[in-house]
Amino acid sequence: MFFRTLTIIFFGTFLCCSPSPSEAPNKSQTQSPAIRPGFIHTVYFWMKDEISPTERSFFEEGLEKLSSIESIQEVYWGPPAMTPREVVDNSYDYAFVVHFKNVQAHDAYQVDKLHLDFIEASKHLWEDVQVYDNLVED
Repeated sequence: MFFRTLTIIFFGTFLCCSPSPSEAPNKSQTQSPAIRPGFIHTVYFWMKDEISPTERSFFEEGLEKLSSIESIQEVYWGPPAMTPREVVDNSYDYAFVVHFKNVQAHDAYQVDKLHLDFIEASKHLWEDVQVYDNLVED
C-alpha cells in the first residue's frame, strides 16, 4: 500500500508539472550548456599502408601542432573507436575534428601558415582525405 501511494504521488507530480505545448521551452532554452554554436570541421585521413612508425609519429605531431592555431576553439583527433556496428565506418586511420566560433574563423584556419605547412609536409603520407563541415546553430 505504501509503494502504491508513492507511485501515485510521483506520477501525479510529474504530470502536473509537465509544460503544455504552448509553454514548451524554445530550442535555445533546451540546448545543453556543453553545446556551443559554431562551425565544425571534420577531416578523415586514410594513410598509405607503407608509412613507417616514424612517419606516423611525424603525422601525429603535425595534428598536434595544428591545435595551436589561434582560430580554433577546440580540437579532437585520433583513430577510429572500432565500434562494431553496421552503420559505423571504421575504415579511416585518423579523424581530426575542429570546432571554430564561426565560418570566418574556419576560413582563417584554412590559410594559416601552420595548416598549409602541415598539408605540404604530410600529404605524401595519406592515400585519401574526406572533409565534412557542419554548422551548430543557436
